[in-house]
Formats: sequence, structure tokens, C-alpha cells
Amino acid sequence: MQKNSWIHIVSLILMSMTAGAVEMYHDGWIDLNKNGTKDLYEDSQRPVDERINDLLAQMTLEEKTCQMGTIYGFNRVLKDPRPTAEWKNRVWKDGAANIDEHANGVKNKDELIDFVRHGELINEVQRWFIEETRLGIPVDFSNEGIRGICHPNACNFPSQLGVGATWDLDLVRRIGEITGREAKALGYSNIYSPILDTVRDPRWGRTIECYGESPFLVGEMGKVQEKALQSQGVGSTVKHFAAYSTPNGGRDAQCRTDPQISFRDMHEILMEPFRKVIMEASPKGAMSSYNTFDGVPVTGSRYFLTELLREEYGFKGYVVSDSGAVTRLFEQHKVVGSFEDAVALAVNAGLNVRTNFREMEDFVTPLRSAIQNGKISEETLNARVKDVLRVKFELGLFDRPFVDAQKAPSLIHTPESEAVTLEAVQKSIVLLKNQNNQLPLDRTKIKTILVTGPGANDIEPMICRYGPALSDVVTPLVGITQMLAPSADVLYAKGADFVDTRFPGSDILPEPPTAEEQALLDEAVAMAQRSDVVVAVVGDNGRTVGESHSRTDLNMPGYQNLLVQELVKTGKPVVVVLMIGRAASINWIDQNVPGILVCWHGGEKVGVAVAQAIFGEINPGGKLPITFPRTVGQIPLAIPHRQGAWAGQDRGPSENGWGNSRILNPLYPFGFGLSYTTFEYSNLTISPKNPTASTPITITCQIKNSGTRDGDEVVQLYVSDLVASVTPFEEILCGFERVSLKAGETKTVQFTLNPQRDLKMLNLDNQWVVEPGRFVVKVGASSDHKGIRLKGNFVIE
Repeated sequence: MQKNSWIHIVSLILMSMTAGAVEMYHDGWIDLNKNGTKDLYEDSQRPVDERINDLLAQMTLEEKTCQMGTIYGFNRVLKDPRPTAEWKNRVWKDGAANIDEHANGVKNKDELIDFVRHGELINEVQRWFIEETRLGIPVDFSNEGIRGICHPNACNFPSQLGVGATWDLDLVRRIGEITGREAKALGYSNIYSPILDTVRDPRWGRTIECYGESPFLVGEMGKVQEKALQSQGVGSTVKHFAAYSTPNGGRDAQCRTDPQISFRDMHEILMEPFRKVIMEASPKGAMSSYNTFDGVPVTGSRYFLTELLREEYGFKGYVVSDSGAVTRLFEQHKVVGSFEDAVALAVNAGLNVRTNFREMEDFVTPLRSAIQNGKISEETLNARVKDVLRVKFELGLFDRPFVDAQKAPSLIHTPESEAVTLEAVQKSIVLLKNQNNQLPLDRTKIKTILVTGPGANDIEPMICRYGPALSDVVTPLVGITQMLAPSADVLYAKGADFVDTRFPGSDILPEPPTAEEQALLDEAVAMAQRSDVVVAVVGDNGRTVGESHSRTDLNMPGYQNLLVQELVKTGKPVVVVLMIGRAASINWIDQNVPGILVCWHGGEKVGVAVAQAIFGEINPGGKLPITFPRTVGQIPLAIPHRQGAWAGQDRGPSENGWGNSRILNPLYPFGFGLSYTTFEYSNLTISPKNPTASTPITITCQIKNSGTRDGDEVVQLYVSDLVASVTPFEEILCGFERVSLKAGETKTVQFTLNPQRDLKMLNLDNQWVVEPGRFVVKVGASSDHKGIRLKGNFVIE
């Protein structure tokens, strides 16, 4: 923030203050403790550690414990958006760690305030903590932000899974910068993003919130997102730490326990993105997760929250619990006999701040009791509070605690940012099938088109609990209508709901449609018979995917599959668009529909991009960030996997093994995606061929667009370790680059492998090492053998 801007903010604030309050604000510093002198902690020129120690020495037990509690914002727990006289009687009269989701529209859509007034509101609350608490410690305003900042009418991007399908790190950077900039403009200072969970079971509801199943893909995207957020002056809190994303059976909600993964795979797959992001990007926060590992709850685990996170990874921020995770130690996990003991267990393990959808007193009171009863030492308390204060100092909250609210409209949802929301969904679209080049459609030959399916004109899938609460969404129906009208008639019939009336029971015991459900199907079929072509938009909404919405099946829920079958029977050309938040077992659709696209939950411009892809204004270039199983019986089916893990009953005469009784291969492999053009790979080079474990390895190849359309190709680099002290992964993703090529154009793509970063493994002694031996390099368009175009090798000596 420029000095003149800061002077402007302060001058506005001073105009509304009493004489006593005005005396606090000086040129370059704030007299936070109101003693008339500049204390060390008030001096921005002093080292952060000196400022922390000076402030900590002045704090009482009450003030320290308040720096470990969260206030949930207006209409979450707080009853008033602005400070009231009652606040002086609440526990936060001595301060608070953070205020979460304050007036962000999640629970108060009927009481929305504009961007300027929101910034002014945040300033008013911050002023109360600075002026009305003894030491004037500012609060950290936190908010969600995995699909754009969780605030009405902020930029609404695709789900993280959709962003993962772009394989575009520069795009991720720009999404992060926009999210951070909009958050800062609204007064938020800490964003609960990115999610670094690695998907291993697509039944899991929160698959939609993850970048994908490869720890390399998740780690690279998470690192870029985290750096981009923090470049805008806000903190990034990564989540969910740790071993959260592979629950038994893909279950969620109250069953967030017992991850089904070994200690070694836990570190090399689930924890690898956290290790990379924390060690290479230094996030300000980490959110402890609900689950256990080997029977030990993470939020009560010193191994996870201290030994691994702080001592091994070098984390310097503060750990905030997922909402209610401390309570679960007592109520669900049953590892302590009282809530006071749960608080002590979590704090001693390494927790700094507890969140829950309850009053702040519900945590601070038992925390103080645990300290007084000797369950938490003063040394531990001081260490936990120091971490919270450090983040606040590093974010500049002690020196520049207010936001310039008047600038918010010029920074939020600008035309330039809106263009990025469109680019994001454009690049996320994956072409799964294009038999006989059915796509793109020729709009000049279409007189009547039917757009049908539950996703055709529903904005709900684009509104996420952890993204903008309201958005002006362009649905596929609207996007196609805007493109074709008035030259063609665009018909609409819903055809089916996302779920039927018996869902989820119908997943295991389907029944015929009710009269009302049959009427929806009949209407769509009748309209299809009058049309030249049909576009069916099917998939997921908030009832079938998301937090607490895991499934027991991967087929299309409800009568969506039946809808597509009936449409195909009409003999009219059918294009299926999958608006999904997880992998889908669309076996019948794959066998019977020639043109299939995936648009994910694509954000506010999803309909524009879908229309552009269908009619050839853009060339789909996205790739799958997760494997699509043919059936849930194949799960787990994700990369990386150990050598032989997918072999099943031994490969023999049949692709399904000697017994020929089990389906082995996925429907679509990780990294898969077609294009309206073709690409040729050539001239693989590897240098040096005999590196040491500390020598960078340069891998290059050439990519040519050999077709007639401009297009993007995602060049993927996989590496296989042939022999290791423990069974190695069959292959691991070690690099990727999205390349835009004009028809006939050739480009050189270069990767740099750093063995100490990319090829480390846990050996028999659980030590991170790079073992010598031969490694195979595979470069191609997807992870399966059909997608690999070039091979080579090198030997680490």
C-alpha cells in the first residue's frame, strides 16, 4: 500500500474518533497500548522477534488465551456485524486470534452489503480491537477462498478439480492473485486456501475441492496458488493437514477417520504436497484435520503438528483447527474423557487456534482451566501465542491494520479478472471422446437444438460453500442460446433431476421413474425428436458431491443415464457434457455417445466456454487430473501406485488377467484428454545420462501440431525407478507443461529434474534418500502406455 493511500485511510478514521482515540495514531506507528510512548512492539523498524517478545511480556493470561480463540463472524456466531456495548462483557474484550467469515454472505444473503461498506465494516471492527482492548492487538480476518474469495459477487472460478484439469501453472498464479487481491480489498487478511489434499478415492465428496490425485500436480499447483495469494498481502492457510483425503470407504462427515494408507505411502503421496508447499513457499497457516492416522487423531498428535510440521518441514505460521476438530477428540475419537482434556491434548500437540461454530468462550474457558490445572505449561502457552503474533506482525496488521474501502469496487470483479474466470473454464474442459470427429458442431447446419439435462440451466453447481456465495452465472443453456440465436431455435427441457426421489437408495436398488420423473424424460425425448442435435448436460450438484456428500457409486445419479439412453434412441446426434465434481463411471455413455466433454463445475462463465467448445471457437486442451474407474470395484485406482498394484490376477492372454474375471484397466487414465487437432512428439534428449544424486537432469523434446487447428497440448513427464530397496512406484509424474501451438507449429519443451527434490523416497529405514540405479523417462499425452510417446533412461551413480 502506498504511503499516500495509508494517510488517506488514517485521515478518514481520525475524523470519526474521539480525542483520546486520535492520540493513538501517529505518523508511522500506532500507540496500541495507549501509554503515550512507542513500545518495541509498536515500532515497525524493529525485528519481528523483538516485537513479539516485548508484546508477550506485557500480556496477561487472559490476553494470551484470547489469542488462541476464533470468533465466527456475523450470522455464523456473532449476532451483530458491528461492535456493540455487549462486546465489553464478552471474552474477546481481551482480544481474539481471528474473526472468521465475517459478513461474507454465506448465512446472510438477504443482508448483503456492497464492497465499500464491507471494507468500512471490517475497519470498524478492527478499530474496536485496537482502541478498546488494553494492548490493541489486531485481529486476523480469515475467510474461505478455494474457488475465489468466499464473498458475494467476487470472481467465481472453477472448482479446484477443474483448475487441476487445466495443467496451467500461470493460470493458477493469476487465479491466486485475483483471489488474494479481492480478499485484501474487502478487508480479509488470511485465506483458507489452497487445499493440498491428494485424491485417492473418487467416492469421497471432497474430491471436487482437490487439484487431483498426483502429489506432484497437487504440490506444484498448491505452491503457485499459495505464493500468489501471499503476494497480495494476505496470508495463506493450507489444508487439510494431515492424511485427510483417503478415508476408509471414501466416507465423509462424521466418518472422517481411519485413512486406508500405509505410513510410507502416507508420506510419499498424501504429505508430499504439504512438504513441498511448506518448505518452498512458507504459508502463514495450516489447518489441522478431523481424521485419525493409525488410531491417533491428527489434531491431538504431536507427531503431525510439531515433529513433522514444524521440526521437519520448518513451518513458522500458526495451526488452526478445522471447525470442531478439538471437540471431536472428546466426542467422536474418544481419546480423552473431557473437553478440557481435549483442549490440553490439542494445544500440547501443537495447535495454536481453535475454530468451531460455537462461542469463543466455549474454548477459552476450558483452555484457562487446563492451564490453571497444570495440563498446559506456561512455556507451551507462550510458544503457541508467539506463533499467532508472528503471523499478525508479518501480515502488517500491527502497522497498517485498515483497508482502503473506497478502492474495493475498482479491485473486485474487474473486466480483466472476469476474463480470467472465462479462461479458467475454457482451459479446464476435457474432450473425452470424439468419434468420427462429431465435434465441433457446425452451427450453420443447425436449425433446432435441444439443450437438456439437470445441469443445462442450473446455477447451483457453480455456487460453492468455499467460494463466492453469489455469482452471475452463465449456464450452458444461456451460453448456447447467446451463440446460436436468432439463427437457430434453442429448445430446453430439464429431462431429469440430478437425483431421483429415492436417492441414495436408488444407487443400489434402482426403481422405475415416478410419473413426475417419467414426464420429465418424455418431454426431453419429444423435443429431441424435433431437433437437429441434442446437448445433454449431466453430472453432479451440491446434493451429490462436496463436503459430507460422499457416495457409494460412481455412476450418474438419478435418471440421468436413462435420459441419455432415451435421447440416443431417437437417432439424433447427441453430445454429452459432464458437469461433474469427481470421476464418473460413464460406461454406457462412453460406448454409445460419440462426443463427450467434461466442464467440471466451471464457475461463472461455464456456459460461455461450453458453447465455445461445442461449436469450435475454442479447442479443448484440458487433461484429467484423476483416473476414471469403470466401476467402484476397481478402487483404489489412482497414480502413483506401486509396481504391480494394478496387475490384479496377473496379466496373461486377456487384458483382465489369467482368470479373466476382473476388469483391470480404467475407463480413462490420469492425464487423458483429446483435441480437435493432433500432435507429434520427437527428439527426446536427456542430459547428463549418468548424473549423481545432486546433479540436475535436463530433459527436452519437440512437440508439433500436426493438425489443421490451433490447439494446446499438455506435455507430461513420468519417471520410473526400475529397482529400489522398497517396491518402487510404477511411475511418478515429475513434470508437465501446457503448450499452445498453431497449426503446423513446432516447439521445444524442457524439463529440469532435481533428484533431491523429485526422486527422493523413503528407504527401509524411513529416511529420505535418492537411491542409485536406472530410471526410465516417459514423455507423452497421458499416463497410460497408449499415451506415452517417447522413452529414454538415465542412471544415477
